[in-house]
Amino acid sequence: MRIAVRAFNDNPGSPVLVFGNALGTRMPLWTSVAARLADDFQIYLTDLPGHTLPAGDFLAEASAPVTIEALASGVVESLAELGVESFAYCGVSISGAIGLTLALNHPERLTGLVACATAEKFGTSESWDERIGEVRSDGTGSLVDDTADRWFAAGFLGEDIATGHLILSDLALVDDEAYVAAASALKTYDVSGKLGSITTPTLVMAGAQDPGCTPEAMSSLAEQIKDARFVTIPDSAHLPMAEHPEIVVDHIQEFCGQL
Repeated sequence: MRIAVRAFNDNPGSPVLVFGNALGTRMPLWTSVAARLADDFQIYLTDLPGHTLPAGDFLAEASAPVTIEALASGVVESLAELGVESFAYCGVSISGAIGLTLALNHPERLTGLVACATAEKFGTSESWDERIGEVRSDGTGSLVDDTADRWFAAGFLGEDIATGHLILSDLALVDDEAYVAAASALKTYDVSGKLGSITTPTLVMAGAQDPGCTPEAMSSLAEQIKDARFVTIPDSAHLPMAEHPEIVVDHIQEFCGQL
């Protein structure tokens, strides 16, 4: 299936860096990071189906329920349509899962992988069924309060900046069926025991206060990937690129500089 890809800047000839978003977030999630890297990279932002751009065309193309494997293949195919044959991929949460799947299924395309706040498997079938039922009943807006506690470190939303509130507003505006489609993909995703075959240079990034993809779990994930580097972003939870973009940028620049 195709996914939406948009060029963030116009920097031909530079190394390509592609960003992928968390479930329930939109293309602007990575823009504070992307803007700081725009002079050194040709940057593309990807969209989970229907999150920023309309879902109809993308979801209609899927002959079966959306899977992480299909989304990873969609990244490759959609970038190829733009003439991009190889790239470094930086994904958070569900897009971190897409990144790990790219490294497993399409290693010839990847020059490097940054896997942020992600996992080999997310939750259980029962927990995903519960969340999908909630969205179908009450919409994505019903998720905002609980999600805020997972996405952001204590005190962040009380600071005098708009970033966190804008991201949560985006969650409330995401198309319900688009959210359900991506959540269903996570329900069936499981790469447990497979990460040892990844050969792509990998940086694993955790938020110090992430309650789900904890630093301990992320460190364990990194240990399974040959020569993977592991870093923790202080004073951040599930979305460190929003809370501390400058620290995230430093790690990405250092990592990509060694590719």
